[in-house]
Amino acid sequence: MKTNNKFFLLILLIFSISHVNAQEKWKFDFSLGASANSGNVNNCNISNSAAVKRNDSLIALDVHYKLLFSALIHEHDISQEWETTNFEINGAVKLDLYQYERFSPFLACEMLTNKFKGYDLKLSSLIGIKYRIFVKPKVYDYSISAALVYDWVDYTDETKLPKNNFRVSIRPKFTQKIAENLTLSNITFYQPSVLDFGDFIINSKTKLETKITKMLFLDFSFTYEYRSRVPSENYKKHDFLSEISLKIKI
Repeated sequence: MKTNNKFFLLILLIFSISHVNAQEKWKFDFSLGASANSGNVNNCNISNSAAVKRNDSLIALDVHYKLLFSALIHEHDISQEWETTNFEINGAVKLDLYQYERFSPFLACEMLTNKFKGYDLKLSSLIGIKYRIFVKPKVYDYSISAALVYDWVDYTDETKLPKNNFRVSIRPKFTQKIAENLTLSNITFYQPSVLDFGDFIINSKTKLETKITKMLFLDFSFTYEYRSRVPSENYKKHDFLSEISLKIKI
């Protein structure tokens, strides 16, 4: 995928978030930080994310995006030109119905582009249901969900992996307040392919959120991703991402 098209997708996501945020009762957050990678990408980079959310007794809507970028100049490069070493955009729109009930159905659409992982573009559609296990507002929230996922992928390299795939997604999640201004959370996805259960993806993110002021937060997070099947031998199965970011919630 051309860089211009990638930036167009980012602008579209930002525009959607800004438009929704103009309405009353919507919550907005914006973060800027730095991250360290290992796996298919080994470097440090800047990160940016933003989200708009609304929660009520009937509908919960979540629109968000995230951008990772890094570049460097090689020491022995005569031209001294900047080389991009990581560029990723991912975004999603999710709709939950009756989110405060014990069972909550949901729909979601996601997109991802990162040629360093072998994806020129990956689009996913999900439909599923969430079960809330233990909940105490503003203290803890434990849940698990199951969904059917349809993936369409435009790979960077030639590959034998299918362009279209169906997956089952199992997702445990928890948020736990562990101190007055400190919250721990984790969300983990296990997504085996319906066509071949030997083809699966695991993605797990653990985050520690520190509340500095009413609107300002400092986040520390660690993300691990494992893909049992990668597009070619040019890619690794494991990816690690450590991040620190400053976030504003409005």
